[in-house]
Amino acid sequence: MNGPEGLFGTSLRQPPTNIEAEQALLGALLTNNDVLSRVEEILEPEHFYTPIYGAVYGAARQMIWDGGRADPITLRPKFEGDLRLRHDETALQMLMRLAGAMVGIAYAAEYATTIRSAWFRRNLFQVCSETADLCCRPGELPDSTIMEGLENHITRVATGSVATQPTIQIGAAIGQAIEGAREAAQRGDGLAGITWGYKALDRMTGGLHRGDLTILGARPAMGKTALGLGIAVRTAAAGNSVLFWSGEMRAAQLGARAGAAWAGLSTLAVFTGRRYDIPPHADTSQREPLAAYQWRELEDGELAAASLPMQIDHRSGITVAELRTQARAMRRSRQGLDLIVVDYVGLLSASSDTRSFNLTHRMTEISKDLKNLAGELEIPVLALAQLSRESAKREDKRPELTDLRDSGSLEQDAATVLFLHRDHYYLNKQLGDGNIPRNDRETDEAYSNRCANLIQRTRDSKGKASVYVAKNRHGATGGCALQFQDMTTWFRDVDESEHGPAWTVALGDGS
Repeated sequence: MNGPEGLFGTSLRQPPTNIEAEQALLGALLTNNDVLSRVEEILEPEHFYTPIYGAVYGAARQMIWDGGRADPITLRPKFEGDLRLRHDETALQMLMRLAGAMVGIAYAAEYATTIRSAWFRRNLFQVCSETADLCCRPGELPDSTIMEGLENHITRVATGSVATQPTIQIGAAIGQAIEGAREAAQRGDGLAGITWGYKALDRMTGGLHRGDLTILGARPAMGKTALGLGIAVRTAAAGNSVLFWSGEMRAAQLGARAGAAWAGLSTLAVFTGRRYDIPPHADTSQREPLAAYQWRELEDGELAAASLPMQIDHRSGITVAELRTQARAMRRSRQGLDLIVVDYVGLLSASSDTRSFNLTHRMTEISKDLKNLAGELEIPVLALAQLSRESAKREDKRPELTDLRDSGSLEQDAATVLFLHRDHYYLNKQLGDGNIPRNDRETDEAYSNRCANLIQRTRDSKGKASVYVAKNRHGATGGCALQFQDMTTWFRDVDESEHGPAWTVALGDGS
């Protein structure tokens, strides 16, 4: 493009304002305080372009809320000597000028909407201008940082620009709940949300609820990635589109776990291509390659997973803004999006704005962003979380809500909090360490009985796992049982055959 406009068009553009609308609205408010009820759900003081006008609106609003009358006379003392006044007028002159700018009380809501729209456009103008400046400084910042900043700022501007949702009368709210219940009844699964892929969890929670952030917490080695992957795969097999983000494992490693579960092999066998279901060769200590039938079963697992509507994002250390971009793209696609699984929340990065803050502050930001993402897309977000060491120090080792205390506001932001626990891990570790302390006053027989009891408890706990619902905004709390196959690192329902398929594709989903 030639000419001055092509060279300097951006710099000559002025941020959007509507000073006349600001004056007319304040004139209407100072003339008739009843105007506030028409505009208070639309406007905040910061929406005004002229600082003194925003201050007048805020002061008048507070005065009216306190039961007083807001007019030029009553507001005058609050602005005497205010540095934001024009040099050629006093506080009373400014307020009288605004009162005289009243055009019509009936148009107050329209003026408020116009003022808010100008505020939104000014903010968007500033964000885009700052981003354009960064783009014109090649090499100073990585492309990903510029994109992240743009995503974060636009999201915050957009959130502030959304008009206030209308209130809903309680009878209508009950009507919406009844409609949702009828839809759930017609589906025949008895779920208020989408399935976990595990009957025990569905019965306990009514499914994963749309718009909710759900936390699944566990200590290391409990199998939270295995359960998170199982939920993702089995939910996808039920016909729901799933995005699984892994900050810890590559896609091929997750694929190896799913393939091992389908073929009934150990994950190590899938990684190495060798048999762990039989002993190694006596002379060479080498393990045999997988048999032809085992390769076929792995390939069958690949075919069984090929039709699943599930995508894996294994970029490490991404921000919620980057996850949001991926989720939005998937939501817009033909496949759609019904569930996001995050493995795990501690591996997400905070935005560049808060990276210098402490861990709790950063986790609070990430938690709130995940909650907002669930609400924005109206889908459940299941975030896995690693718990503090406090549970491992307790005698029974079972997690509690306090174990999330160092994880920002996860407990507060989540609608449902669940904990995964396997007694066998700790009991077996105690046996393996040989660390069975003897009490000073304990007889040989008592010590022997206690050791025998520990051995029996370890045997009885093998293959068993429990999930405890510690917080449930939609229902009861309590525990449910699952079975865990250590060889394949796969969870199943307790009444499910350990030799059955690792997942079953729902009929009628087009696959």
